[in-house]
Amino acid sequence: MGQRIAFLDIDGTIIDHTGSIPDSTADAVRQARANGHLVHLASGRTPSEVENRLVEIGFDGAILGAGAYAWVGTLWSEGGWELERLMSPSDVGRMVEAYRAVGADYVLQGREGVWSTQRAFDRLARSLEAEGRLTPETSEALLAHVTVTEDPPHDGIAKSVFSSDDLGCYAAVKSRLGADFSVITGTMPGLGTAGGEVSPAGVTKGSTMLRVLETLEIPVADAIAIGDNNNDLDMLELAGVGIAMGNATDDARRAADEATTTVDADGIWNAFARHGLV
Repeated sequence: MGQRIAFLDIDGTIIDHTGSIPDSTADAVRQARANGHLVHLASGRTPSEVENRLVEIGFDGAILGAGAYAWVGTLWSEGGWELERLMSPSDVGRMVEAYRAVGADYVLQGREGVWSTQRAFDRLARSLEAEGRLTPETSEALLAHVTVTEDPPHDGIAKSVFSSDDLGCYAAVKSRLGADFSVITGTMPGLGTAGGEVSPAGVTKGSTMLRVLETLEIPVADAIAIGDNNNDLDMLELAGVGIAMGNATDDARRAADEATTTVDADGIWNAFARHGLV
């Protein structure tokens, strides 16, 4: 078998619901790379949200911001930014106005920072606490990386996450922004249609994955994509092999070619072993 390239989502794929990274996952990434294969991150997280423990595992590149950014080369020591696909300031303004009109709380994400309304920040903290993940370390990381403000910048923004206590929030946002933006739901545990994500139209993990493959001159047939959620759908559909985690959403399972086990049941290791990477 020749060289393969794997694109791995982070939350729900590399990191489990408790915030832990199974040893088998780190071992799978390292052994696959030692065997001559490439492994890239492919996450909705933006660059400032990539933790050092992920960098220390070792990756050959990353698609971040749900397709807004692509780094090609060893994180963050070699290579550089291959791609940056941002919202225009006017589109950010329109998006924020839509959120305010429907009463949604929101987080704006850029390459160097994250800006959140107070209620969105509090909702995130409550979610982490409910999952047992609100430790002193995670609290410190949140405060260090998130600026709480009701007046965020409109330049340098890649994507946003919105949330509410209203299950009709996604439909309300979609009706206002869906014609000109990519609007998806189901990406935040426990929120369902009370939340979602907004990106520029056409900016997805899958579309950026294709551009990375073209840059690296690797056939799509040699790409493996692994994810668990609705911002992984086109990546799972477009890759040569799309693999849904055992804990994936129903939509992700339908988009994938096959499924592996859950994060904490060696899902990444089992997927890599099945396809000869380890």
